Amino acid sequence: MSHHYDEHDHDKLLRWRDDLQGASIVDGDFPAMALFLVKPQAAGSHEIFRRFRTEFEQRNASFAHLVIFGMHGVSSTVRSLLDQTGLSETDLPVMMLAPAAEPASLVAVQLPSGESLEGGDDPNGDGTCDYLAPWQDVLDRIRITRRGRPLRLMGVQGRKLDGPDLRNLPEAALATVATR
Repeated sequence: MSHHYDEHDHDKLLRWRDDLQGASIVDGDFPAMALFLVKPQAAGSHEIFRRFRTEFEQRNASFAHLVIFGMHGVSSTVRSLLDQTGLSETDLPVMMLAPAAEPASLVAVQLPSGESLEGGDDPNGDGTCDYLAPWQDVLDRIRITRRGRPLRLMGVQGRKLDGPDLRNLPEAALATVATR
């Protein structure tokens, strides 16, 4: 690992793996798991992450439920997680989301790649159309999902990812990061 962001993301990946192993994700306390993979220049996606983090923290979700990589640079961890999910760097920034009860039902939602949210998802460019953004739809669904109820992702504008289980991604990514 040659960059500080490689070390930062690797340490975070280890923490995520450990928290996932120690957490009871499917106990119904919180309905979602989300993984953000971003680029440093995509500040709008960083703001979206902060909105998710605020909601997750208000509902006492653990670190295992929400994590972000790539804020300081596209690290080997980011590349490995992209490989594990069948995505590529051209898909960045992206949020991958799964219901906590079904972590293999992973949906990739594109995030705005610009420096702000203004105009990123808004055809009018005046900040009035956040409700049109797929990430906002997901956040709204999480907000209204009561404790012990499953998160419904049917109809979310995103790409269904076949195969990866969000709980297993850290271990698989660590195996490939170690070989790079």
